[in-house]
Amino acid sequence: MTPVMENKSAEQIRATRARLTMALAAVLWSTSGIFAKSLDLPGPVMAFYRAVFASVFLGLLLPRQHKPMQWRASLLGMMLCFAVMNLSFVSAMTLTTAANAIFLQYTAPVWMILACHYWLKESVDRASVISVGVGLIGVAIIVGSEAPRDAAGVALALLAGVSFGLLAVFLRRLNGIHPWWLTFFNHAFAAVLLVPVLWALGELPKVAEVSGAQLAGLAAFGIFQMAVPYVLFSHSLKSISPQEAGILGLIEPLLNPILAFFWVGERPSVGTLLGGTVILAAVLLRYLPKTKSARP
Repeated sequence: MTPVMENKSAEQIRATRARLTMALAAVLWSTSGIFAKSLDLPGPVMAFYRAVFASVFLGLLLPRQHKPMQWRASLLGMMLCFAVMNLSFVSAMTLTTAANAIFLQYTAPVWMILACHYWLKESVDRASVISVGVGLIGVAIIVGSEAPRDAAGVALALLAGVSFGLLAVFLRRLNGIHPWWLTFFNHAFAAVLLVPVLWALGELPKVAEVSGAQLAGLAAFGIFQMAVPYVLFSHSLKSISPQEAGILGLIEPLLNPILAFFWVGERPSVGTLLGGTVILAAVLLRYLPKTKSARP
């Protein structure tokens, strides 16, 4: 085997491992419904503990060799968006179905495209415009089909999607900083910011009232559902493109409602399934590589 063939073979092996790594990250992310539905705790309390355990775990793994990081305004925007996303998504899981929460959070690319166009003044291609339109149709289907009792959960899930999309915009502006450090700061800041939120909501005493079994579940929630997948995701991006990682990440919204159904018997509505399918189609349009016409 020639050196060129050996290099290609090694690249293919690394790419295959990266795809499997990204798929595993998406599977672990998809367990959020199981944790949120099983722990029997208020959403803000779960969000707080998830951020605490994730930040502690990530803090132990941070790369020590790094350049001194200068403060940027984008860091504050990033951390605020992540904290809002963390709180709103976990809370939405407790107030509506797991399918509603995950599908509406996956509208993030729609809001990211809009923010890049209207805020950063970036041009938008036809595929992105179609993706936005299709995604908003999916949102309308879910919102219009849900019962009033799910209104708060649906609103929080939409907020999670908007904050997730804005988070992606801030991360683009901070692409010179190691992703592990950004992820650590996000979780640590979210944990700190949730303390006054818990106090304002009257939920702070419940933080100290969790049982040992619940604490173990919360630790697993933070470490295995949040921290470990982010580490796997960062590793996968070393060998595959963000577009391919985004497509593999669709395993999460596909698997999340299925796990919730088998774990707690939660059945998503027909409107949720239809709207979710439309939203995932919009995300797929966003991540599929754009074809270019062949030139002679």
